[in-house]
Amino acid sequence: MDYLNSYADFLKKFYSPRGKKIIFDCSNGTVGPIFKKLGVKFLVNDRPDGNFPAHGPDPMKPEALQDISEAVKENKADLGVIFDADGDRVFFMDDLRRGVDPDIVAVLIGKNFKGPVILDVRSGYLPRELLKNVKDCRVGHFFIKKMMAKIKAGFAAESSGHYYFPLGGGAYFDSGILAALHLINSLPPKLSEFIYGLHHYFKTGELNFKIKDKTGIMKSIEKRFQKEAAKTSKIDGIKMEFKSPDWWFSVRPSNTEDLLRLNLEAKDEEIFEEKTKELRKFLK
Repeated sequence: MDYLNSYADFLKKFYSPRGKKIIFDCSNGTVGPIFKKLGVKFLVNDRPDGNFPAHGPDPMKPEALQDISEAVKENKADLGVIFDADGDRVFFMDDLRRGVDPDIVAVLIGKNFKGPVILDVRSGYLPRELLKNVKDCRVGHFFIKKMMAKIKAGFAAESSGHYYFPLGGGAYFDSGILAALHLINSLPPKLSEFIYGLHHYFKTGELNFKIKDKTGIMKSIEKRFQKEAAKTSKIDGIKMEFKSPDWWFSVRPSNTEDLLRLNLEAKDEEIFEEKTKELRKFLK
């Protein structure tokens, strides 16, 4: 069977750029040949090469974004798209060459799907305010897909750039390529202007702390904040949410390393700085 052409034919049903100029950085990974089959014109680093001569295979590293940033500027593109090596993660750059928060990507894609939307515990206020019927899930594709099947979710997103879709027959899969095509189909006239019009909150991103007694530290953190918390969840480490002022944090243990991972968001900058500083002290 010709799997490459078969997969390209499947994807063509979703690809509708509508005159938008889109730049794809394939990171010398697996997605280049697929986009060539789709007839995409603006490809960067599209030749598969396991030595990754252009930049590393991880698009979350700032040094990996230089090529896509220059290509968006040179071509006056509406959107930049960059994949990791195997194409299951994808990140985006707007027309002003700014990274697009995965929470915003989740909003633009998720609004087109029926049924519950699943987000991992690191996702912030924005998609929970703008999407209906949002459910929290533990980080990781095994847990996401299992929950999607259980509640018949229409879409799921992780802060790490993974996006999940129903395939039919009770099957679910994550695909950076399909996520990119769905986002292209959902692009507003000017992505930068759409983003500017959204609420902007203050987020740490994921911060890692080297800690041996992960359980003990999480118990100490819970004890410190339990009287103030409006809601506490333990589906993945500990997540605590607060009202007046509005802020939340998540502390998750790594399964393979002596690390605790902190994510924190606040609606007020002063509260953000104060609580981030306090939790850093705990974790150091």
